Amino acid sequence: MRAEATPTRVVLRMLALAGACIAMLAACANTGGIEPAATPLDAAAVDPGAALRATQQDAGWPQRAWWSQLGDPNLDALVAHAVAGSPDIRIAQARSELALAQAKVAGAAIEPNLNAAGAFGRTRFPRLSSPQPIGGHTTWNNHLAADLSYDLDLWGRNRAALQGALDNVQAAAADARMAQLSLETSVVRAYIDLALQYALLDVSQANLARQTRIHEIIRKRNSRGLASALELSEAGTPIPALQAQVQQAQRAIALVKNQLAVLSGEGPGAGDKLARPALVLAAPIAVPASLPAELVGHRPDVVAQRWRVESAAQGIKVTRADFYPNINLVASIGLVSAAFGNFFTFVDRDAIGHNVGAAISLPIFDGGRRQGNYGVATRGYDIAVESYNKAVLAAFRGVADAVISLQSLTRQQADIEQALRSARQSYALAERGYRSGFTDYLNVLAAETELRRQEQGLALVRAARLDAWASLMQALGGGFDAAVVASEPT
Repeated sequence: MRAEATPTRVVLRMLALAGACIAMLAACANTGGIEPAATPLDAAAVDPGAALRATQQDAGWPQRAWWSQLGDPNLDALVAHAVAGSPDIRIAQARSELALAQAKVAGAAIEPNLNAAGAFGRTRFPRLSSPQPIGGHTTWNNHLAADLSYDLDLWGRNRAALQGALDNVQAAAADARMAQLSLETSVVRAYIDLALQYALLDVSQANLARQTRIHEIIRKRNSRGLASALELSEAGTPIPALQAQVQQAQRAIALVKNQLAVLSGEGPGAGDKLARPALVLAAPIAVPASLPAELVGHRPDVVAQRWRVESAAQGIKVTRADFYPNINLVASIGLVSAAFGNFFTFVDRDAIGHNVGAAISLPIFDGGRRQGNYGVATRGYDIAVESYNKAVLAAFRGVADAVISLQSLTRQQADIEQALRSARQSYALAERGYRSGFTDYLNVLAAETELRRQEQGLALVRAARLDAWASLMQALGGGFDAAVVASEPT
């Protein structure tokens, strides 16, 4: 008489049979010739342009707190306050934590799954529908069971899904860094605009004061018969417009203060406390040596796109694994009591039942669903790669544009500073001549008009240069971030 096969032997036989089936069916996997079409751009092969090649090659990366080079402690405090209180930063952090939670969900598939359940209750079995002797009686109906399953993941589907989820965690972290960098840059640029509006207010107030003095001089001359009514009217005509310019500058200051308050995560009223900026720019116009590699390694948006390419590549592995058979090991054990007895009747050797085996899935025909999923994953990979390529090119353009603007604005500032020195000299000569009695005071006012015009031009070009410098700092990724680089895909 043959001995009954043990559960272990049964499982081994089933696995052997499943292996033979897999060997036959694996060769039949057909992806329909669908393959990725996009190729990631080699940043080292991109020509950065003459403007970048001409910059200083020994310059270091800007510090993380790059705005501190502007020399205004109030700006330092404002940026720190904005980062701590901004809803955008908290949203980015929440998305990063969401990606981490999703990765934990994906990671659960590569571990054994054990579930336990039980039910305990008094059950009355109907006399007319239940066999004797339990029909018409009430008894305990208890059961306790535990189920164990383990996906062998022969083709790496679950491992690829987990790796793709972890890649998304890295991308979300880079997105959070980009959100912080964008906020920091927005605060700095708004602060630069605030400094500009104060400078324009100074010029507008000086112009108004000058025109008021001219009008007063003409009025006195008119009262003595030395100037006509037309001259008096012409002298007074610009005054309302100059008053409007002062009011416009004051309005612009109030609006920028509101903007800075909201960027800081507070209501507009918080902007009333902001003092006048005092900015100094002493940083050189330069980019780091080995620009392509450094640029790709430090810009958060480029790093995020690279991680998304990695995640999309894992998505292809997931859908490709669906073409092949898969085996799950399953086991269950339970205690059941559904007959006459007390509560503890089910806790008995004779109440034990178990099941040990393997669950096999064999893809045969699905109407093209697997090919469709594979095509979706492949084209998603192509989109991720081209998005990365676009981000790389945009990064180079951003740096090149900022460098070109800085170089041009530096030259413009030098020219305007020279013109301003000449205007100051002319004003000083006119004022000296008036005091010596050689010239009329109107000549002094005319020289002052040109002086104020040059001061306004210098304020505009200085603000534009500061703004271009802030744009360059953002284009360079805000400085060296060791944490991002250490986790960057190779």
